[in-house]
Amino acid sequence: MAGSLKFVHLCDLLEKISHAPRDKKKKNLHTLINFVRENSGSLGHSFFSLARLLCPNLDKERKAYGIGETVLAKIYISILCLPRDGVDAKKLTKYSSTTGSSASDFAEVAYWVLKSRLRDGGKLTVEEVDAHLDKIAIANKTASEAVLTEILLKMSADEQKWFIRILLKNLRLGLSESSILKAIHPDAKELYDLCNSLRRVCEKLQDPSERLHEMDITLFLPCSPMLSERCDVLKTESILNKAPFYYVEKKHDGERFMIHIDNGSYRYFSRKPKDYSEGYGVSAMSGNLTPLLAKQIHADVHTCILDGEMMKWNTNLKSFGRIGKEVDVKRLTPGGAYRPCFCVFDILMLNGNVLTNKPFQERTECLKKIFTPLEGVIMETPQKCVKSSKEVEQCLNDAIDNQEEGLILKHPFSVYKPSTRTGGWYKVKPEYTVGQTDDLDLIIMGAYHGDSGKYKSSYLLGVAVPNIHLGAEPLEFHSVGKVGSGLSYSELQELFQKISPHFIPVQGGQMPSGLFWSRERPDFWIQPCNSQILQVKASEIVESKSYKTGYTLRHPVIQNIRYDKNWSECCTIAEFEQLRLANAGKLAIRHVSSSDSALTSPNKRSRTKVAPLVGLDYRAADLTNVAVKGSLLSGRELCVHSGSETISKQDLERRICEQGGTVVQHRGPETFCVVVGKKDFRFKNLLEQGNVDVVTVDWCLNVLNGERSLEWTPQDLLAMSSKTRDDMNQKYDSFGDSYKKPITVDELQLSLEKVSQQDCEETLLPSEMEELDKELFSGVNEFAIFRRCFAHFISTRQDEFVFQESISKAMFRFQGGTVSDLGNPDLTHIVIHVNDDINLSRVKKLIQNCTKKCDIVTFDWIDSCWLNRQRLNEANFYPKSL
Repeated sequence: MAGSLKFVHLCDLLEKISHAPRDKKKKNLHTLINFVRENSGSLGHSFFSLARLLCPNLDKERKAYGIGETVLAKIYISILCLPRDGVDAKKLTKYSSTTGSSASDFAEVAYWVLKSRLRDGGKLTVEEVDAHLDKIAIANKTASEAVLTEILLKMSADEQKWFIRILLKNLRLGLSESSILKAIHPDAKELYDLCNSLRRVCEKLQDPSERLHEMDITLFLPCSPMLSERCDVLKTESILNKAPFYYVEKKHDGERFMIHIDNGSYRYFSRKPKDYSEGYGVSAMSGNLTPLLAKQIHADVHTCILDGEMMKWNTNLKSFGRIGKEVDVKRLTPGGAYRPCFCVFDILMLNGNVLTNKPFQERTECLKKIFTPLEGVIMETPQKCVKSSKEVEQCLNDAIDNQEEGLILKHPFSVYKPSTRTGGWYKVKPEYTVGQTDDLDLIIMGAYHGDSGKYKSSYLLGVAVPNIHLGAEPLEFHSVGKVGSGLSYSELQELFQKISPHFIPVQGGQMPSGLFWSRERPDFWIQPCNSQILQVKASEIVESKSYKTGYTLRHPVIQNIRYDKNWSECCTIAEFEQLRLANAGKLAIRHVSSSDSALTSPNKRSRTKVAPLVGLDYRAADLTNVAVKGSLLSGRELCVHSGSETISKQDLERRICEQGGTVVQHRGPETFCVVVGKKDFRFKNLLEQGNVDVVTVDWCLNVLNGERSLEWTPQDLLAMSSKTRDDMNQKYDSFGDSYKKPITVDELQLSLEKVSQQDCEETLLPSEMEELDKELFSGVNEFAIFRRCFAHFISTRQDEFVFQESISKAMFRFQGGTVSDLGNPDLTHIVIHVNDDINLSRVKKLIQNCTKKCDIVTFDWIDSCWLNRQRLNEANFYPKSL
């Protein structure tokens, strides 16, 4: 069970899942779940400990940790006693620019900082880690640091990486939480949508072979609400044909809530779901809503669950306020201009009877028996029955005139399905129809980290402040909103490739010159002249202090990338203000008519853009008629950036396809490598993006010619991903020399060139060299037999001996000796010719006063030591007359 499952083993399995191909991730996850089941006998509390680690965002029992990357970096710097200006401290505090990934992973950065500092781990179980997380959730900063210190001493760097990801609630597994729930049990997602409790899912669904057949609605346990499917008003005809009539309701502009009532006790749950009962009131004696609402509930209602929208009621104007105002309906205080008002439109339980399997028509009738409406406290949602699309169009036009958000169409026989959008409810809004709302051309001011690590997930948009000099380009831009949806994968990829080289990490609270934002700060900023304009559609303009303009867009969606527009042609602040003041900020510009049906659906809209001209060197090859001739690159996806002098990009792409490879123009998550023949601007952009394997054209040609395998050497790579770099470090030294394979002449030449390019020369003392010899050669180094020998060579100055003397000196130096003067106090040897008696007498007098022993040997000693590859006894080579 999880209580005995070591956390290190869980980390190993998570590492395996994160690096597995997409089709094998779920298989590995099932292996983990089955392993725990087989070793536990029952799931119970222990399995809950594992589940809340796998799905940290779904765990509603544990309070928020209040710890983000910035706080965590400071804590680790303190625990590890790192110098604040040191390299490792900067890696942690500036993690967003440390890794090559477009979406920086703090846990990965922390792993490399901790790797050399932590040794053995494996001391904690999954349940113990879960308990530590409970402590962190309720601890203050000092106590949190103490808990983290304790954990640090019991974990390895690998365990810490996954612990940090769990703490930050982003496991980066490449699996959705829905997939994880389905791996736990086929009905786990459905049950979680009902109760929003991981503990209940683990306790109730212990056997995957036992299915959940009935909706299990329980009082005081939050339940995910039923959702509505998006619908274009011009396409309602096909929907209306599914029933004799449909109910039409006003789409409220508030926040979705459910109220649970149990004999005078009240609970209020938001859509998230979070419990806001303390503010609204747990009984008729407390809160800002229950004292008024409780009086309206009929006396024969003992238990019930109501579904509806919490609205802001303006007590002075006697009307609803809009959600966009800087007033939170969940935090209204008594006596203010606004008070909460609950607009009811459905019921899930009445007096212990679950009604979710009853048709909506029947549930609507039940609602009339629950409460007496009171304006500004609890109100009914007006309904109208419609049978034709003309009637729906008229209802939507009335909503536009009343400055309402839209309509909800409900099938009369629909049952209540929590968290489902395909249950027979449809939302109809003006912006879902082409041409019904004004679009805005906004400039990208910045970007945010993406979860996938591949592209930026969303962009900060802005409007231009007109230059005081008429006709001049704007110099100032104010933030107005954040957008992240609307683009297809290919469009997102193309946009990213164009502007990502120009992104600069935001440092602290500083704003670049000319760019102004407020609370909403991006992770990266971009100079407007390097940016692009996005055509954005939204439902309305609402107040917001998070953006410099003081307003933002509600429900923004990207319609198009305006490659045809210059950066200076974006929407100005004056134009934005004009739209805001028109129609109270609503962007719906006219009534809907069936004559609009000829317009393109927003789901199939054509995107107008100017196709950039591509130079011949960078154009893709026509691979239509290329036949596969071999399998050297079968299953491999390659991106060819440029050709070389020997082969063009197009010809190389054709040859790759002939050998079973796949060619793409933009690298993706499945791309094996990028082939580069020219170190041009595209190559520089690749290096700036980082975390990519870039190979030479020569490597690719050698593989295509069958001259080598796919395996890379350092000489083949112009840039490496972190994974490849780790692999290379295991196989090669820093100069590209393999630890295992014999080196070729060409490879040796390249390695020596790298040595000469690096300023890595370091002088060692003779004693240090001798210690190194002992370590490397387990004794005497046969390539340095004269190590720590200082010799003075006495020449006879006779021509017949000059060559021999120079050779002996060279041999002596080559084997680690040092040629020295007679006056050197460290002198160990004097080398003299055999019959040189004159110099011998002079030398004997000179060394009589030496404090250290100094041997007088003949030149034969040098030759004999060289031939025997060891230092021989000097006594056998003394001059005969000595």
